[in-house]
Amino acid sequence: MAFSANPEHDRPALVVRTVIVFVAVTVWWLLLYRGADMVFGAEYSRGRHVAIAVGATLGTVPLIYVARQFLDRRPWSGLELSPVGRGWRAFLFGAACWGIPAFLSAAVMIWFGWAELTVRAPIPQTLVAMLALLALVLLYEAFPEELIFRGYFFANLRERWPTAATVLGQAALFTAWGVLIGAAGSLERALFFFAFSAVQGALRATTGNLWACIGFHAAFQLTTQFLAGKWDYLDLDDPDRAIIELAFVVIPFTSTALVLWLRARKQRQS
Repeated sequence: MAFSANPEHDRPALVVRTVIVFVAVTVWWLLLYRGADMVFGAEYSRGRHVAIAVGATLGTVPLIYVARQFLDRRPWSGLELSPVGRGWRAFLFGAACWGIPAFLSAAVMIWFGWAELTVRAPIPQTLVAMLALLALVLLYEAFPEELIFRGYFFANLRERWPTAATVLGQAALFTAWGVLIGAAGSLERALFFFAFSAVQGALRATTGNLWACIGFHAAFQLTTQFLAGKWDYLDLDDPDRAIIELAFVVIPFTSTALVLWLRARKQRQS
C-alpha cells in the first residue's frame, strides 16, 4: 500500500484515531464477555477460557491491521512487532525481567516459611498443563493487549509526544480500558493496571521490540493464573499475600524499572 508524502493531511487526527480504536477494542472485549456468559455461564470453565482467548486474538489482529492501514496510514512495522525468528530473544528478555526476581524472591519467602507451595500432581502432567495455560495466556492477554496498547497506542502517541509522556499516556489508556471492561473494578486494581502498563511501556521504549512486552506479560499471567486455584496442580498458601503482592508485583516491577534505566543510560552513553 502506498502512503502519501504528507499523510498528516489525509488521515484523522491523533485523538480521533485513539478514540475510534479504544472504543472498538472495549466493545469487542465486552461482547466477548457477554457472549461467553450466554454460552458457558458466568463461572470459570476451560471452554469459556478457550473461547475468549481465541476471540481476543482473532478480533484484535484484524482490527489493529485495519486501523494501521486506513486510520494511521502507517506500515505495520511501526508497531515494532518483529518476526518471531528475531523476536524470541526479546521475548525471553521480557520474561526474565519479571521471572528472575519474582521466582528468586518467592523462593526466599517460601524458605523463610512466609508461604507454602504444594505440588498436587505429577511433574510431567503439571508441565503439560502449564504449556496449555501459556497458549491461553498468549492468546487472551499477552499478545492482543500488548499489540493494542504497547503496539498501536504507543506507536501513535510517540509520533507526537516525548517518550515519558507516551509511556504514561498508554498506561492511562490501559487503566481506563481495564476499568470499563470490569477487570480493574477497584482503586487497588486500577493502580496495579497503571503500574503494570507503565513498566511495560518503559520496556517497549527501551528495547524497541514488542516481543519483550509480550514475554513480560506472559510470564506474569502464566504464574499468577496457575497459582490462582483454578488450575489444581500447585497449591500456594500465602496468608499474608507476601508472594502475590511483594514477590510477584513490587519486587519484579521495581527491579525491571532499574534494569531498564541502566540499559537506557548505557545506550545514551554509547
